[in-house]
Amino acid sequence: MSDVPPGFTPVQTKGFGGFAGPVFRGHDATGEVFLFDIAAQHLNGGDRLHGGMMMTLASIVMGEVAKSAAEKSEAGADARPLSLNCDFVSAGEKDDRVEGRAEITRATRSVLFISGELRVGGRILMSATGVYAVKRADA
Repeated sequence: MSDVPPGFTPVQTKGFGGFAGPVFRGHDATGEVFLFDIAAQHLNGGDRLHGGMMMTLASIVMGEVAKSAAEKSEAGADARPLSLNCDFVSAGEKDDRVEGRAEITRATRSVLFISGELRVGGRILMSATGVYAVKRADA
């Protein structure tokens, strides 16, 4: 990724997340943000960002937010996805920088509800909602 802003660090550098990325996590003036640059290998046959890649990116963004929330509530806790619903809005192009954001909309002791978006500038690519199970450290 070119021009990674200061303070941004890579997430999910191993496994499928590492293969699909890199994805970087940091903060800007409006809060926590994830950055991803669209490369040739992320495109579909129509030279647009592949839908599966958008769903992967949404899963990474919302999963990282869920894991952070679980860990914040109890040291050693983790989060696992129960569902992920995605709505495609527009297409990304090669060399676009995608910004992903997500927020916890409701949290119980054992379940997190999250909503998120992927954007390029002011243009939304995808909106998503997810439900994540909280796995306590002692479970």
